[in-house]
Amino acid sequence: MKEKQVYQLNDRTLKYQTLAQTKRLHQYLGLPGEFKTRLPQEIVFPNMDFGRADEYYITKEGLLVNFEEESGNITEKTKEKFSKYVIFASYRYMGKLYLAVLCHQNPNKNCECYEYSPSVHIKIYYYYFSQNELWKKYENIINKVKQKEELTDTEALDIAFISKFMLKEHAPSVIESLAKVFKKAIIKDELLKMDIGVILGGMILKHITSNRKQNKLLGLIGMRHIENEIDKLVYDEYGDKLDEKDKEIEKMDNELKTKDNELKTKNDELKTKDKKIDELNRTNEEYKNKLKELNKTTNLPPEAKKIINSMMLL
Repeated sequence: MKEKQVYQLNDRTLKYQTLAQTKRLHQYLGLPGEFKTRLPQEIVFPNMDFGRADEYYITKEGLLVNFEEESGNITEKTKEKFSKYVIFASYRYMGKLYLAVLCHQNPNKNCECYEYSPSVHIKIYYYYFSQNELWKKYENIINKVKQKEELTDTEALDIAFISKFMLKEHAPSVIESLAKVFKKAIIKDELLKMDIGVILGGMILKHITSNRKQNKLLGLIGMRHIENEIDKLVYDEYGDKLDEKDKEIEKMDNELKTKDNELKTKNDELKTKDKKIDELNRTNEEYKNKLKELNKTTNLPPEAKKIINSMMLL
């Protein structure tokens, strides 16, 4: 029997999902300040190569946050990469920066100061959840929902993010259980519950491979209803703020691309000048070699040899 195709989330929902995940993860990890808006993630290195940070955003207090997620161990190469991201963002967005790294492998420290160069030191803040801690959070959620107890904001956000940090082999079964308890969970903040639902929907699409099961779980969490609520929220409460933010990000992105193109043009001009200089140097060297050969001619008068020697010094 052919599996039913999962319905596609609309464009506005996908945008909201990305925004909600960044905003709520900032809240969940207890990062400083209150999330305000995302920024373009594209990076241009000094050698004109392009890269992409996991996340840049600013808080309402004006703090610039570079948020990175690492699945492997933190190495010297990883920290060097972070340093380049921090240096670029500090220059590009002209803000005081906080580097937060979400680790899937235990970094064995909460923060460290990394020396990128003798005069440039980067402070890295690490965030990590052990598997034991995640299972305790998971069991707590299941029990509180069964007992019909109200969840705190942090407990509610556990529903959204536990599966993000779980080992991949456990994630599908955990997501399925969380989807089943989500609608029964008592979360007084309706906006928070909607955000958790849309994030959980993203986890379902990411970790559940069967289209049939995807449809079933998305139905359990009321994804259609969540999409409708997102549309209402956008139009009734926020108007076109999300679209305005997209335009703002697009404008900043275009400005960055324009500057990148200007840098590339200047770099090409310098390469052209260097090429011309190299050609002139080769021509000059050939010219001197010809003069040396001419100077070896025995039948040249002394005055001619003096002139040739003078020309070779040029």
